[in-house]
Amino acid sequence: MITESFLHFVWKHKIFHKYPLQTTDGRSIQIIHSGFSHQDAGPDFKQAIIKIENITWAGDIEIHINSSDWYKHGHHLDKKYSIVILHVVYIQDVNVRRSDHEFFPALELKNLIPDEVIEKYRDLLTSSFSLPCKEQLQTITTLQFSSILSRLMLERLTRRQKQIFQIFEQSQKNWNELIFKLLIINFGFKTNSAAFELLSRILPYKILCKHTHSKFQVYALVFGQAGMLEEWRDDKYYLSLQTEYKYLQQKYKLIPMPERIWNLLRLRPQNFPCIRLAQLSETLCHHFDFLTNIENFTTIEQFEKMFSYQSHDYWKTHYYFGKVSKEHTTNMGYNTFELIMINTIIPALYSYGAFMGNEQFQERAILLLETLCFEKNNLTKSYRQCGFPSESALHSQAILELNKRYCTKKNCLECLFWGQIVANNSKN
Repeated sequence: MITESFLHFVWKHKIFHKYPLQTTDGRSIQIIHSGFSHQDAGPDFKQAIIKIENITWAGDIEIHINSSDWYKHGHHLDKKYSIVILHVVYIQDVNVRRSDHEFFPALELKNLIPDEVIEKYRDLLTSSFSLPCKEQLQTITTLQFSSILSRLMLERLTRRQKQIFQIFEQSQKNWNELIFKLLIINFGFKTNSAAFELLSRILPYKILCKHTHSKFQVYALVFGQAGMLEEWRDDKYYLSLQTEYKYLQQKYKLIPMPERIWNLLRLRPQNFPCIRLAQLSETLCHHFDFLTNIENFTTIEQFEKMFSYQSHDYWKTHYYFGKVSKEHTTNMGYNTFELIMINTIIPALYSYGAFMGNEQFQERAILLLETLCFEKNNLTKSYRQCGFPSESALHSQAILELNKRYCTKKNCLECLFWGQIVANNSKN
């Protein structure tokens, strides 16, 4: 099935036979520049340059499946279409008038698009693979793979940048508070992501800053706002935190979140909420000036030390308040650290570089990503088996972006891989 999106792709990349082109009324056409894709209301491509016979035209391009769509869409009544210089259609079923005395020049693509391109596009639409172009990837070279994945990674960082700037506005435009909130949000990972996101909103950064001199008070504020200190328990450490929190709660008029929001089921012990909250508390005790670290740290090892502290000794024998367990480590595992780097530190550094107009910060963010290991999960494994490189977190993050923004939505026409496949095939 031919769609307008497909015709947009064909026009943008000039995926049609290059023998002398003619308008539907027999005049020669030379495409000098196909224009820039336009997503807002108005013609589909802006600032195109074409030559019809001996006259060069600059203006807009409108694309339709049938030329009669011009009238169906009401373009003849819309002044935004007054500088259209060429009507590109799949089928010319009616002649469209520019005025009472003149017809629009039109280019019909029906017999110009190679059959194999149409066939490959239909294969994509009907593919049952999570990666629709799986069987066509063999045409992609190693260099092309690397280039496209790098561009996908930049897409992902730019998209994250927009989200971070929204949090920045909610953080009184304070970068330390922004990173503080971003860190809390990403401590939840998948299972408790909603709970940690709520905690990031109700745990007051400025109040915590006043109590960095006291680990005990930092722990009390974190666990208290998390709703973990509301019940009575026969546990000395718990009761001491509860007493301290009640004092701070009354002093600052704090409202804790409900404890029931936390998911306690089907979790590995190291992912229990109390363990994560203890790790978060310990990190906050040592690092409140996050921005200085992000500006000055240049190696993974420096950032690893930032998250390498052991939590309070109580948590060596507990996963939850009042329940004794076998002794275990309380520090953050390396895999968890890498996820914090990927989801918090690197996007924050990249966004800060964009905000400051400092490309060195952005380049450092990408270099850090290249230093981290390729993320191993079922999704990245399936792409690796299809020939995707798996040398670093840059590759795995690019794969996640590819899958989420293109493959899952079958948004193949906007995908760089599909464009490269068609371009490679056209050379053969």
